[in-house]
Amino acid sequence: MSTPPPADPDPAPAAPASPPTFWGPLVPLLIAAVALGVVVVAPNLYSDPNGLDPYTLRTSGVALGLLAISLVVPSLARARLVLVSLVAITLAWSAFLGAPALLGHAGVQQSGDQANLNASVAWFGVTAVILGLVWLVLRRDHPRLRLLHLGWGAVAFGVAGTALFFLVFLLIPASLLGREGLPFVAVLRDAPWLVPANMLQGAAQELQFRGLLLGSLERLTSPLVANACQAVIFGLAHLAIVYQGPIAPFVPLTMLLGFVLGWVTQKTGSIWPAIVVHGVADVVVTLAVLPGLYGF
Repeated sequence: MSTPPPADPDPAPAAPASPPTFWGPLVPLLIAAVALGVVVVAPNLYSDPNGLDPYTLRTSGVALGLLAISLVVPSLARARLVLVSLVAITLAWSAFLGAPALLGHAGVQQSGDQANLNASVAWFGVTAVILGLVWLVLRRDHPRLRLLHLGWGAVAFGVAGTALFFLVFLLIPASLLGREGLPFVAVLRDAPWLVPANMLQGAAQELQFRGLLLGSLERLTSPLVANACQAVIFGLAHLAIVYQGPIAPFVPLTMLLGFVLGWVTQKTGSIWPAIVVHGVADVVVTLAVLPGLYGF
């Protein structure tokens, strides 16, 4: 009868687990920052002398091109949802700028406030369509958008954030904001158009940044790093695409606001407080701050 071979008295040690790398959590930010940089810089490398492809429309084209490349390059699969977020940001902004012009060419008469509302509807509409497509394509595997939850904590944060913005912006001395007062007649004239327009703009941006982008980044890294990444991209996107003139120095505050709204979204499990606070903030800034900065 054969005997079993003796056990190896000195077995080979198991391979040690590879230590976590420093760069791992930074990969999502690197992907998003490089993509955003390409989206912003590449359109400046070429132009149409006839003005047929404005800068913002070309940013959308570059973002779509990066997304197309990621769909055919397997190694870029992890970046796809982040690139979809950049497509949503740039394409919706192009729609915002282009909608009034398209309506004007179609013979629709619009005042300045009416054009702003029409543009805001286009901004929100394109964002909603892209999020709908993401949901239809990915189904149960889509990023966490936090649209279906609204608890008491979310309500409390929404109310507190709204009150804070009113206190901060409306109680600051008018001279510090470059205005001598809020003209009541102008508010009555403009509010029916500006309030819904700014609420739609705030909702669109929250769905883009605290919804699709934050949810996509959370799949790649920790909640804290994901939130910091989306806040930085939120500020850089405003600097590159949205903010101009005297309000460019607001970009650091925009990053801070993006981080706070992201934290509230993660803490409450709901995107609705961020949507409400952002919309109210845009309304207050438009009615109480921008007139002083721009002289209207």
